[in-house]
Parts: sequence; C-alpha cells; structure tokens
Amino acid sequence: SPDGSGVYVANNGDSTMSVIGTGSNSVAVTVPVGVRPAGVVVIPDGSLVYAANNGDHTVSVIDTGSNSVVAAVSVGQGPWGVAVTPDGSSVYVANNGDNTVSVIDRASSSVTATVPVERRPEAFGNFIALVP
Repeated sequence: SPDGSGVYVANNGDSTMSVIGTGSNSVAVTVPVGVRPAGVVVIPDGSLVYAANNGDHTVSVIDTGSNSVVAAVSVGQGPWGVAVTPDGSSVYVANNGDNTVSVIDRASSSVTATVPVERRPEAFGNFIALVP
C-alpha cells in the first residue's frame, strides 16, 4: 500500500487475496476474489486494489476501506498481471491467454481499449514516471 501499512497478495490456489499488515507481519484479512488471481496492484491513493483473475477472465476491484469487492470487470483471456498509471486513472491488464492488454478506466470500471501485443504478456507493479 502507498502508506506502507499493508501488502496485498494474490492467492492463486484458493481464489482469495490476503492483506498482510506490515506492523505485525501477519495476515490481517483475506478477501474472496475471482478464480485464480495472478497479480494485484494498488492505485496511488491506496483506496482500491485490482486483482487479475486468471481463471475467470476478470479483474476484481477491491475497496481497501471495507476490504470487499466492489466490481468485477471482464477482460481478455488469462489475465496475468496488472499495472496502474501514476495518476491512478487507468489500470492495464496483461492478458496472457489471448495476447492483449486491456485498459480499464478507474472512474467507470470498464474496459476502454484492448491492445494486441506479442505472445504471452505479463505485467506487474506500477508505472514509473520518466523524468526528462
């Protein structure tokens, strides 16, 4: 999380996401998400987490205040990883199963673009702002 209080982990084997409290180094809460999550990303303000669910071709949107899923967004086949823009307005999902990247608009929780890419894409972490 941006404030360093939590780490979000995709639990592929049981279709959940764990929140690990960094102060105690223990699982604070476990959140049911879609089938076989493969990657997670937290938006810069820390209010939402996106979990790419490889098994059901969705991305779960989790509200960090309530630790509950507030939306499920259908994306391409085999979403494997996610990344977020520095301003938190867009989430990019690497769809390993159909060689695409889905672009999710944060405000509407909908896919606004699907970009064909090379074979078996993966994505993890945040975008890095380039300084000229």
